[in-house]
Amino acid sequence: MSKEQLRKLTGLLSFVNRLIPKSRKKIVFYSNMGFRDNVKAVYDYLITCPGSHYKIICAVNDWQEFAAKPHPKGVRFVSPLRGVWHFFTSRYFFYSFGKYPVKPAPNQMVVNLWHGSPLKKIGNYLDDQDQNFFTILLAASDFFVPIMQKAFNCRPEQVVVCGHPRNDALFQPGDPLSQLGLAGSWKRLILWLPTFRQSAFLGNQDASVSGTGLPILQSREEMERINEVLAASDTLLIAKIHPAQDLEQIDTRGFSHIRILTNDQMQKAECNLYQLLASADGLITDYSSVYFDYLLLNRPIGFTVDDIEEYTQNRGFVVDDPRPLMPGRFIHTPEEFSLFVGDVIAGSDSYEAQRKKVGELANRYHDGMDCKRVLELAGIL
Repeated sequence: MSKEQLRKLTGLLSFVNRLIPKSRKKIVFYSNMGFRDNVKAVYDYLITCPGSHYKIICAVNDWQEFAAKPHPKGVRFVSPLRGVWHFFTSRYFFYSFGKYPVKPAPNQMVVNLWHGSPLKKIGNYLDDQDQNFFTILLAASDFFVPIMQKAFNCRPEQVVVCGHPRNDALFQPGDPLSQLGLAGSWKRLILWLPTFRQSAFLGNQDASVSGTGLPILQSREEMERINEVLAASDTLLIAKIHPAQDLEQIDTRGFSHIRILTNDQMQKAECNLYQLLASADGLITDYSSVYFDYLLLNRPIGFTVDDIEEYTQNRGFVVDDPRPLMPGRFIHTPEEFSLFVGDVIAGSDSYEAQRKKVGELANRYHDGMDCKRVLELAGIL
């Protein structure tokens, strides 16, 4: 479909949307990349609220999986296609992955939860397609308000400051390692969350990958050497692959102290990534928004930046130089990777003050109440 055809279709559907009555008791949650992240967090909180009499529709691509599980009486799981009608007839609509290209009606509250505070370019930083199909859009702090406004080409008043609902899990108890079948006598846990480099689903080719499919550690021999460092101190390293990454390029065979996990494995274990993150003594990532969230805990972060120049040329960042916003050891080589692991094992931390400074810039709220806050902003609570 051409851009002009899409524009005409959007105009027609938006006109129709204004004519259809909205049920004030219907709330729709939408996702085309799995029922997870911010949209799932808001749903999980809402169904625990006492006295809620809303009809809840979850229009998600993995709807059959969730429909087969026990769920509250007032909840219904449908496909994204069937969710179109529920969008037209609902007063409240939440999404964080994908969207219906339809403008909200005046009597409709459409909330774009998005899925993190961006460091890499998103939306209109990359192209000029219309991204504004919402009533309000979340930003985690005042710093991110103009960035989100530019990314979605929306009015300033549409961007509201609210922490990401998924972050509430950082402040909630849990036993994610047991859920994953990885409980043991580990003394420490390091979580490795690389962002995707190649994604056929999203049509992205942001950087090249190594023989293992992971940054820095380009061979199993290099991973073996890291495994030896981890084993000497009973430290577990979990590499959780990004949901959008093409898995055929990832070597998922594990080691004694390194585990490679996919999003499907996490979902089958019903393990919340953010409770796993809360259990980690240190984080290794790169340009993923997850590190802005992890700053709420002010624990060590290592940044794999071996492909930062290539990434800058291909995908790019929302700021001219991302490095001042990355408070931690920069990792370019397997040796530097090992040094960061050693720092976490030894409890050596020279970036605490820098993390706190960036954390205050990136996150206004540190209270674990983001789900409640966004429902209040939407007018539901």
